[in-house]
This record gives sequence, C-alpha cells and structure tokens, in this order.
Amino acid sequence: MKDMIDGNRANIILVYRVLAKYSDREHFLTQTEICNYIHRLYGVDIERKTIGRIISVLCDLDYDIQKGDSHGFALVSRKFDESEIKFLVDAIFSSKAIPGRIAQDLATRLSDDLSQYERKNYTYLLKSGEINRTENKEVFYNIEIITEAIKRGKWISYYYMTYDSDGNLVPRFDGYIYHASPCYLVNNSGNYYLLAFRRGVNKVISWRIDYMRNIGIMEDRERIDPTTLPEFASYKDISEYMNDHIYLFGGEVVDATFSLNGAYAISYIKDWFGSTALIYRENDELYAKVRCDENALFYWAMQYGDHVTVIEPASLVKKIYESAKKLAEKHESLAGIVGGEDG
Repeated sequence: MKDMIDGNRANIILVYRVLAKYSDREHFLTQTEICNYIHRLYGVDIERKTIGRIISVLCDLDYDIQKGDSHGFALVSRKFDESEIKFLVDAIFSSKAIPGRIAQDLATRLSDDLSQYERKNYTYLLKSGEINRTENKEVFYNIEIITEAIKRGKWISYYYMTYDSDGNLVPRFDGYIYHASPCYLVNNSGNYYLLAFRRGVNKVISWRIDYMRNIGIMEDRERIDPTTLPEFASYKDISEYMNDHIYLFGGEVVDATFSLNGAYAISYIKDWFGSTALIYRENDELYAKVRCDENALFYWAMQYGDHVTVIEPASLVKKIYESAKKLAEKHESLAGIVGGEDG
C-alpha cells in the first residue's frame, strides 16, 4: 500500500475531495463521475480503474467509504456529522464575543466538511452582521497572548476600553495602563472574560477580553498562583467558582431561598444554577435554595422578579425592596400614576 500512496498521493487527495463534497449516505458517485469531477475541477485526468484502487487505499486508511447497492461510492461519515456541525455553528453565532466576519468564516469552514447536499445555507449567516457583537476583531489574538502569559507564568499589561458620552469606544482613564496577574479565561453569557488579580485593589476582577487593548506580557513579574488567592482558595476548580458567580461579580457568596410562582419557574432556576439548586415543596408552596454571590443574585432576582420572590437572606430582600422603590418613584409620573388620569 505504501508504494501506491507514494506514487499517487496527489490523486488520492483529489479523489477524497470529490467524495467529501459530492457524496454522502444519500448520494453515491460512480468511478466515471469521480473522474469527470476531477477533470472539471482540477484539470487532472485519472484512469477509471485507478479510482477503484485509490478508494481501496482510503478504506485501508480508515475513511468510511461505502459502495452503493447498485453502483457508486460515497464518503458516509466525517469528523462531525450534520447535527454536530449545526450545533457548533449555532454556538459560534450565539457568541457575542466573536466578530461577525470571523463567525461567518468559522461556520463556513465547519460546513465545508459536509457534502454539498448536507451543507445548509443557514439564515443566520446572512443576519450575523445584525447581531450585537464585539467590534474588537483581535479577540482571539488577545486570548492567545493571555494564554501565553499564563503558560509562562507572567503578568500582563493592557488598557481597557469604555464608552464616552457620545457612544464612542475610548480608552478608560485616558489610556491608563493596567497591570494584572491573569488567573482564568472563561466564557460567560456569550462573552469571553479574563479573571485577573490586580495588586492595586488587591482582588480578582473580571475583564471583558474584547474591551482589552495592547496586551503585553510583563517579563519582570511572576504570575500569582490563582489557587493561593482568597477568591479561589475554597474551590476545587474554576467551574465551581463559576457556579457561585453567574454574572462574574465579585460579591460575597451567600445561600438564598426563593419562593416560586409556579413550576414553570423551575426552568429559570435550573438554567442558571443547574444541579446545585435545591427545589422543594413546603405547605404546598414551591421553593428553591441556591448559592451564589449576592450582587449577582440581586440582578438575577430583579430580572426574574415576576416569577420568583426572595425569602432570604434579609440583606438581599432589603436591597431589592429599596431598588424597586426607587424604580417606582422614577417612573410613576411617566406612567401617569401621579397627577395623571389614574391619580
């Protein structure tokens, strides 16, 4: 077989390409059709009888090529099947951290592994530019630099972007250069974040990677082992930390109890807190116990206030009450409640 491969390496690649693009479980190609495709696409003439020998070689190399009931051959399995590629493409386009053109390129390259019949012209390929995405096309480059710094055990420097009153993205504090010890890279709610320790404030802060600019590796500073920091010391791994910090806020982790307005509210609990949430009934009422940082719980409870009620801790109940009261005062005149037709 080695002699066959050495003498026909280019032809083997051409046959594979044609099978990958023009065949699948529902579509088989005869040896003559394969020859015609190769001639038309690549200007190369291969004898029909050579095709059979090349297909045998590909089968020996563990490519899943099958012969049809009547005639023809097809590449029936690939690295990813159609449903897996659709899932991966969906994941790419649901991430706001991936710029539109890069998302399209990744989706196209994934879809290229399918036959022309399996390949889908997903509608979101056309709509991807309309999605509210990062404008930083260097996000993957930023991730590479941060990963390199972590591997080499070094700090990083960077400046951080924010929006001015005109809605323009500008460097925070007139281009102030931040120094931080990188801890972990995480993907949360469709955005990439860096959890990094800043000595100036003596704590771990989350940074949106697409807002970071001019990242550099600081050769003269040795990275701090994240497991020695108070924020991570009590956790077995970063996934446990993420379960307790669903919005990546750095607040105190507390145990909270919610009453649920109905069984449908369980899905909201499970979506955010997963298997760590305890759902139970008491006096025919439905409750949930969760553990998370209090700042994140505040925003989560405000978001799902129509479906859940905070029972404890008392500090969170008070915070939600005071915030809701301020919101009501801000909007009561606009809603016509005070001095209006309903007043």
